[in-house]
Amino acid sequence: MNKLLKTMNMKRITYKLFLITSLILIAFAVLIYLSLYFFLPTFYEKHKTNQLQTGIEEIIDKSKNLTFQNAIPLLEEYAQKNNAVLYLQNKEGTIVYSPFLSFMRSDSKLSPDDVKFGVTRPPGNSNSYNAAVPIQFQDGNLTLVVSATFQPISEASQVLALFLPYISIIVVVIGIGSAYLYSRFITKPLLYIIQGAQKMADLDFSEKIEVRSHDELGQLSNSLNEMSINLQQTMLDLQKANYQLKSDIEKEREIETKRREFFAIVAHELKTPLTLMKGYVEGMIYNIGPYQNRDQYLKKNHHIIESMEQLVREILNMSKLEQHTFKLQLEEVNLSEFMDAITKNLGFFASQKDIQIIKQIDSHLTVYTDRILLKKACKNIIHNAIMYSPHGEKVYIELTQDSKQHHIQMKVINTGVKIKEEDIQHIFEPFYRIEKSRNRNTGGSGLGLYIVKQIFEALSITHSMNSTEQGVQFLVTIPLSIK
Repeated sequence: MNKLLKTMNMKRITYKLFLITSLILIAFAVLIYLSLYFFLPTFYEKHKTNQLQTGIEEIIDKSKNLTFQNAIPLLEEYAQKNNAVLYLQNKEGTIVYSPFLSFMRSDSKLSPDDVKFGVTRPPGNSNSYNAAVPIQFQDGNLTLVVSATFQPISEASQVLALFLPYISIIVVVIGIGSAYLYSRFITKPLLYIIQGAQKMADLDFSEKIEVRSHDELGQLSNSLNEMSINLQQTMLDLQKANYQLKSDIEKEREIETKRREFFAIVAHELKTPLTLMKGYVEGMIYNIGPYQNRDQYLKKNHHIIESMEQLVREILNMSKLEQHTFKLQLEEVNLSEFMDAITKNLGFFASQKDIQIIKQIDSHLTVYTDRILLKKACKNIIHNAIMYSPHGEKVYIELTQDSKQHHIQMKVINTGVKIKEEDIQHIFEPFYRIEKSRNRNTGGSGLGLYIVKQIFEALSITHSMNSTEQGVQFLVTIPLSIK
């Protein structure tokens, strides 16, 4: 239905242009006809009168220097050119010469009152010109009499009136035909442009509007094509921006959800030791059963407080890493010396579980990074490998530089332990523990590997964890410098 209405509206333009053009052409034709019918006789009469008078003046002016016989050619030329009756008469009124003398009586006379310069209108004949003027020759003076009729132009007007029906038919046919062709010629590219513009309005940019002309229609089609390109590009940009906005909103929602989950877990992590401490203190206050041994439970409370203090420190460290204002302190780090210091600090924990730390580190390996953050991450990785390995196992630490000399790879492998794939997918989430009992004697705070992930993202370090035949492998790729 909408397409039908659009088609009718498009055709209406053609009909309007056709009707207006037809009326204009017919009006012009009628105007020209009326002008010819009413004004042509008067204009012709005035023009003919001026022409006759000008010719008489030229004959009078030239005859002063000519004899009567020598002036005869001028008189004949004037009579033939203006289709006029011309003759000369003397003072007595006798005709002495006329090109049409054979058609006139020899005793024809004009009254003396008619011998003057001007136009006379004989009664009953308003369509004629008559003049009698004195003319001077070298051999005498005579009177020049001129008479001309305007009857042919009047007859032409009458014939024009009789020819009116035929002229009307011709004018109407030519006018309507011309208007139709003209309207089709003008509106065809216009309708084509309208169809193209409608497709653009429907967001269909598959076709371009091609009007091969250098007029306003050609400029309009070029402008619409440019608008189509700009609109298409703008829509693509809006789609990208909309997609990015949706992605950012989803990320923000995900971050907000994780933040809420994180605070809920933090509240739970703090609630349990606080409840335990409260029970210890109340038991000591009221001397209930075993709580009478205050020294023992004060030590336990102190241990709980230290654990909570460590948890708060890790939360603060993690919060700093998540802030956009956090700035890295970059410096050159010798990884051989760097790793020796870390394993030395963790040697006590390894000796308690009789775990052997085996290092395979290439010499002179250096990177340009944040020493403190990298130390925190590597220490957490190695400490986890020690704490989650059974007694008597081994922890391998390998550092090698790749062949392209762009990265350094670090492998930390702890033997005698396996991690399920489903646990590996969540192991870098905050407060996630493989040991579901959440016993602090078998696991830490649950933030160690999450902090490792945050540090590696800040330092542009890639990492992965997977189970191998030997045990669990933690693979780290460290860039030589941060871009």
